[in-house]
Amino acid sequence: MMKEFGKIITAMVTPLNENLNLDLKAIEPLVKHLEDTGTETLVLAGTTGEGPTIEEREKLDLLSEVYKHKNKLTKIIMNVGTNNTKETVRNAIKWSENEMVDGIMVVCPYYNKPSQTGLYKHFESVNDAVSKPIMAYHIPGRTNVTMNTETMVKVANLSNVVMLKDAEGDLEKLQDVIKQTEGKWDVYSGDDPALFNYLEIGSKGIVSVASHVIGDVINSLIEAYENKSYDSAKDLQSFIKEISEQLFPSFSPNPVPVKYVLSKMGLMNEQVRLPLTELSASEKEQILNVLHQQQVFKQTNHS
Repeated sequence: MMKEFGKIITAMVTPLNENLNLDLKAIEPLVKHLEDTGTETLVLAGTTGEGPTIEEREKLDLLSEVYKHKNKLTKIIMNVGTNNTKETVRNAIKWSENEMVDGIMVVCPYYNKPSQTGLYKHFESVNDAVSKPIMAYHIPGRTNVTMNTETMVKVANLSNVVMLKDAEGDLEKLQDVIKQTEGKWDVYSGDDPALFNYLEIGSKGIVSVASHVIGDVINSLIEAYENKSYDSAKDLQSFIKEISEQLFPSFSPNPVPVKYVLSKMGLMNEQVRLPLTELSASEKEQILNVLHQQQVFKQTNHS
């Protein structure tokens, strides 16, 4: 059941107003900006979208507003993953039944550290409960659990799991997985600074956060790679890496810096919900200095 979700998937931020309620008015300009710079699919209510602190009724409001303003070709993936298999299945069924949703994303269960068998059974349980396409999300840095090669191959063989978002970065392992699962699923980089390296081993594209700010550059890199202009692609990768160091700095978690930059681009407010907090004045200055030096705002036609 391979469905086309494109090469650039953006894990979208959730705009909030000054009262920390959903800022529905900011959805339309944000979605149009993302589409105009190469995004083909939007992931809603993931980590970047502050999913853990967005309530269920708000997720429906968010989905409805995005659906209303998106291009008819743009797909929507709803994050449904938790570390409770029963709850994840319940979420998966609920959102899969919604006609506005094209696919769902399921992260490896975090915190409770299941075995490889448990990891597989978690995805199997969701797979057997729905008919919509599933993106499996592998991010050991946040979940503290790692799928081995054998488990990845088994998950790829589940009928509805048609995508893998990988943020582990073990490219040798992933290349082996891609060879063993050819035609079973599309593999996406979950790490903006490593996109070129993921393309080299056969990845389809990227689930990006940096695409909020430099989507056109990411799009250019993929085009350069496909045209075998590898030197150009590597140059673009160096630029993406430098910008990513400001969007994902050690001193603040995603999506705090990205929302701040989007606020400077005039697209939305920078507000985040606790336990996330906004950047300090000095942190903002550091980020802005680099982005101005790299002429990021000039490229995005915002100031």
